[in-house]
Amino acid sequence: MHRIRVGVLGCGMISQLMHLPYLTESRDLFEVAAVCDRSLDLAESVANRFHIPRAYSSLDDMLAEEADIHAVLVLNADHVEPILTSVGRGKHVFTEKPLGYTLAETEEVARVSERSGITVMVGYMKRFDSGVRRGLAEIAGIARPLAARVDIVVGPDYGNWIIPELTGITRSENPRPVEDTRRARVERELKNSHAYALDAYMDMFGVWSHDINLYRAAFPEHPASIKAHTSRDGKLLTASLQYADGFQCSFLGASTSVRRFEESLTVWGEDRTVRIDISNPFLRDTPSVVRVWRDEPDPAPGQARGNAVEEVITGTHEEAFKAQLKHFHECVTTDSRPLTDAREAVLDTRLMIDIVRAADR
Repeated sequence: MHRIRVGVLGCGMISQLMHLPYLTESRDLFEVAAVCDRSLDLAESVANRFHIPRAYSSLDDMLAEEADIHAVLVLNADHVEPILTSVGRGKHVFTEKPLGYTLAETEEVARVSERSGITVMVGYMKRFDSGVRRGLAEIAGIARPLAARVDIVVGPDYGNWIIPELTGITRSENPRPVEDTRRARVERELKNSHAYALDAYMDMFGVWSHDINLYRAAFPEHPASIKAHTSRDGKLLTASLQYADGFQCSFLGASTSVRRFEESLTVWGEDRTVRIDISNPFLRDTPSVVRVWRDEPDPAPGQARGNAVEEVITGTHEEAFKAQLKHFHECVTTDSRPLTDAREAVLDTRLMIDIVRAADR
């Protein structure tokens, strides 16, 4: 199988915890040629830790010096500009989510990717969790879905409280300051929005964008009507999505002070109920679990009714972060469309923005 050379932009938490370990152990698929971070001391430290030959402090320098790399992994905080730069240099891109923070910039990336024929894949790793994929298949088999519920409730710091308990993350001793323009760009696009709605959008975007993407995998149509509410601190959002055929979904996203991770998608249908309980993404190799409730067919007339059945399906222990990197490799080497491409991210962003706008009313 063809091995591809990659450069990695961003040497922070998610890069050290998940992507670099799986890239460097998947030597049959990837050669990590270089890492890059605006803080050069961090890039050099991470390069030494993962036995990567070169480190840079700017994407332009890495692309100039490593002209023969096939792809760039964009793992920094703000993704659109480095994606466009990399695609402009003819490099395939794997980017952490979110693809962008505004609909306009997300659409621009999708247009550029489609026009150039270059792969841009978004890191919605939960779509590559074997339990999640089985759950989506079970949902697709429901005779007529009636209602759904999405719950994502995480502990302090939007779930990142668990990371120091898992591993130490190397930090720069001399971090280079950078202007963060993400919220300003959102404010320009969502003119006159309340601060609390923008707080919910910005603070929770990195958490519940996964759940929007997962929900849309099951129900891709855009809702006909949306009602939503947020708390004044932006840490709680509820939404009701209604569709032309009568199907409805309730959405709850929240961050609390309880160190607990709860994430699920439940769908009620005429013939069965399916629930996907999604594992904490930072607990490696931990499978998600699917539960299916259904009734057995009734026996002959006059006999007792059929049994009620609960089936529990546990996914495999294949790590979702590793599975999505394998998929990226396949897309680059076979010119196939990623499961989570830029156009999917556009539709996710549109739904999230419509939910936030509904909360503004």
